[in-house]
Amino acid sequence: MKILLITQHFPPERGAVRRLFEFAKFFQKSGHDVTVLTALPNYPDGIVPPKYRGKFLLKEEIDGIKVFRSYVLPASNSQPKKRMLGFLTFLFSSIINSIRIHGKFDLILASSPPVTSPLIGYILSRLRRTKLVLEIRDLQPESGEQFGNLNKSIFTEIVRKVMRFLYKKADHVVCVTGGITNWMKQNGISENHLTTIKSGVGPDFINSHSNGIRKKHGWEDKFLVLFSGTLGWVRPLESIIESARLLADDKQYHFVFVGDGQKRHALEILAKQYNLTNVSFIGLQPLEEIPFYLRAGDVLVECLKEVPVARMALPTKIFEYMAAGKPIVFNTINGETSRLLENAGGALTFSSQRPEELAGIIRSLYNKEIDGVGLGQKYYSFVSQHHTREKWAQKYLDLLKTIDKS
Repeated sequence: MKILLITQHFPPERGAVRRLFEFAKFFQKSGHDVTVLTALPNYPDGIVPPKYRGKFLLKEEIDGIKVFRSYVLPASNSQPKKRMLGFLTFLFSSIINSIRIHGKFDLILASSPPVTSPLIGYILSRLRRTKLVLEIRDLQPESGEQFGNLNKSIFTEIVRKVMRFLYKKADHVVCVTGGITNWMKQNGISENHLTTIKSGVGPDFINSHSNGIRKKHGWEDKFLVLFSGTLGWVRPLESIIESARLLADDKQYHFVFVGDGQKRHALEILAKQYNLTNVSFIGLQPLEEIPFYLRAGDVLVECLKEVPVARMALPTKIFEYMAAGKPIVFNTINGETSRLLENAGGALTFSSQRPEELAGIIRSLYNKEIDGVGLGQKYYSFVSQHHTREKWAQKYLDLLKTIDKS
């Protein structure tokens, strides 16, 4: 097959793009031809690497994959309005760039968010008379409205109608969680046109070790409570700071935030106001070192705002956390993530409105009232058996072959 993958974000950018990159590499190694139409890298800090600066259209090759990069207005996570303009610039520049991509494709795979990627996919699928597969990693504008990134308006209503039009026009819709798949069914998308393909986790996480991270930062004698990821508005990370304040008198506990985002500065100010010496913000770390940080933690924490759409969320990092073989504490109760953890061995959950619950779980893990080591081993075994990225990539490829032949 010849596959055109459309995504605004692609390595060397970070985050959920790792899923697409790993799948694309799997497709390529399986004998299929993959071309990527994407933007010049600048996410999440809005800084374009020197290699890509001053370019409007650029072609390169990564692991045998042809990558066509298009101009985008650089914008950091802390500049939502500028990011919106960036989505629009990518819409126009990528359509112009697509003229440089020659040959016929068997199908176009467009991944969202942002919402402009499936729109580009639809336009190109009609121009090239090619089948269209949409990959939905996050519902928009529903997620933006509920998490508070977007206010309900005429604009979001237009986005809602455009996305529902695209769901129905696509030859198939791939959802990254079962919750999104169920939402699609409830909103009029035929079950025959829906498949759930989760992210899974790669061998770099499954086969990792701590690699001296504790010694590097002077954490050898600490019980580490670690969060890794984007410090963004969708996460009530203040609850972790509040838990650190409740445990501040117990010097063995140390809280670590690995990553950056819109809320980092506000969280740092909050920690300073409380005079907390048991909290560290270490910023973005090299992607290849993230597995080492996760292995170095004693407890791994993730949280999302407790809104309806969060119940269908399954952050990619949960699989990475599980592969670290450490106990995980998650806050959204009765959602897809907590069900996954429960099925894997048990879910440790807390309300972000009650940081004392998180503090209590951390104490119980430290005092071995909860068998964190055993729980972590169960997570590791479960994810290694059921959720390797290669297994999900094979399922994805089998689906694309079926669509191509239909």
